[in-house]
Amino acid sequence: MKKPPSLRREMKKDATRRALVRAANRRFHHAGFSQTTLDEICADAGVSRRTFFRYFENKEALAFPHRAERLERFLELLAAAPEGESPLASLRRIAQIFAAEYAANREQLIAQQRVVASTPSLIAVEHEIDRDWEEAMYRNFVQRLGGGGDAELRARVLAGACIGVIRATMRHWFDVDGRADLGQLGLQALAALQDPLPPAPN
Repeated sequence: MKKPPSLRREMKKDATRRALVRAANRRFHHAGFSQTTLDEICADAGVSRRTFFRYFENKEALAFPHRAERLERFLELLAAAPEGESPLASLRRIAQIFAAEYAANREQLIAQQRVVASTPSLIAVEHEIDRDWEEAMYRNFVQRLGGGGDAELRARVLAGACIGVIRATMRHWFDVDGRADLGQLGLQALAALQDPLPPAPN
């Protein structure tokens, strides 16, 4: 049974996008991000530069191919929080979902992070991504806190603290080459956010 033309087009687009990402990853990991050109990536993937720009804004976007999808999924999981669930409880729940997915793709993510960490322009993009997630959390938290009064400040502070915890947790996981249980690390980090300092000695 032949597939509908619209489905065939979508499958072809997805295949082209995947080919570009694979070609870019091979080049980035072996030659380095800065030394890799768009022409080389396009040649490896068998597409023209014109075709490339239908899928990606620039070379940096290839280092974060799932940027939009991950943020969209995060927003959906936040929005699906049960009534009465606290922001931190939501993050604990969502962290376990993402931790399982990240652990399943450990080697790919660690290789990607090595490229990012060695490239200033990619570090800058990573900071942009963090700001996107922080802003998403802020908007969600403001709604949950009901707005008005000090809700906006509380939401802003909580979102900033949470993105800091997420970034620190991921940095630690990458530093140990993903050998630690990412889900458990996330729970420990969020617990530290609630009770950051141990009791003072007597």
